[in-house]
Amino acid sequence: MASERIAVLEQQWEAARRNLLNVEDAQMAGEVELPAKAMVPFLVDSRRKLKVMGQQLCVLDYMLKLLESVESPEELLNSSCPKDTDDFAYAQWKALKNQHREGAQGVQDCIVSVQEKMEQANEKREMIAQLMVTLERKIAEAKEKAKQKMKMDRKTEREASVKLQEVQAAQEASQEGLRVTKQRIANLEAEISSCSARLDNWVLLKDQLQRSVQATLGLTGYRLQWVGEKTLHIELSPQACRPSLGHLEPLSLSLTWETDGTFDLEVFQGTVGVIPESLHGPISQVSATLLEVMQRYLSQGEMLAEIQKLHTRFAIDWQPAQQELVFLKSASVVCCFRVDTGYPRTGSVTLMSVRGEKGLVSTAALQPPQENPSLTEWLEYLSSCPHI
Repeated sequence: MASERIAVLEQQWEAARRNLLNVEDAQMAGEVELPAKAMVPFLVDSRRKLKVMGQQLCVLDYMLKLLESVESPEELLNSSCPKDTDDFAYAQWKALKNQHREGAQGVQDCIVSVQEKMEQANEKREMIAQLMVTLERKIAEAKEKAKQKMKMDRKTEREASVKLQEVQAAQEASQEGLRVTKQRIANLEAEISSCSARLDNWVLLKDQLQRSVQATLGLTGYRLQWVGEKTLHIELSPQACRPSLGHLEPLSLSLTWETDGTFDLEVFQGTVGVIPESLHGPISQVSATLLEVMQRYLSQGEMLAEIQKLHTRFAIDWQPAQQELVFLKSASVVCCFRVDTGYPRTGSVTLMSVRGEKGLVSTAALQPPQENPSLTEWLEYLSSCPHI
């Protein structure tokens, strides 16, 4: 009977615990997860209530046993007081109580440690998540870089292949060019050998021609030089015709012929000249014109040779058109002479005027000591004359 009462009390206690937890049954109550701040006070209060209920159950169990042992109420009233609780049971109960307290404290410490570890685990999980995101981003970047590098490598490989083909083509072209160049060099060497042989022959011909030209120059007094397709320079040497005029300068001419069959002959005057203007005529009369110019140059050769010598000693100016010679004795004294045609064989030299610082000077008293003086004698006399 007492055991039935204990079973009923246990059922009531279980129902009260379910009502306290506000769940349908014990399985649902075990599945409820409450936060640590709510669980700790709840467990402490539950332990206190369980302790009180355990004590009440012990008292109840003792009273039920006592009632079962007595046969009548008078025996309960007349019986002596029960003995004290056994010391061994109390010590065992105290040990269980301490063990329970230590276990509860351990559980509480474990809960705090688990909370800390859970917080650390959450932090590490967030850190790992960030690291995973960073790692995935870096992996994507690495894949993209690898992809770009692969494209660049393929492009570089294609360019290198194209360049290699170009280099090979250029090398083949160079080899072909080298072969052609060697062939051309061989041909040129053969041509050089042939040209050398012909050059030797030409040198011999040139020497012969030079000797012929020298012989011709000695006979005719002409020296020719080509300066263009239609221009020829001619040098007339009077020594070939008259050896006594060894100091007379050669006469230089320029001969140009036109497409209409005519020619132009221009005389380069130099220090002294013969013909002041150019000559023009048909090409058939070139030889006659050159002969005429040569004769006129030779006819005045002695006079011109003397004037050329005087140029090296005195400040003179020969004017062939007027047949006059101007002598500059000083910066303020100018003497003018007239040279007759045929001088020095048939003509004479006449002092025309003398101009000094104050104007014209009389020429009546100016006469060299020689009879029929020459240009040289006149200039030597006037350069040493104290009257002017």
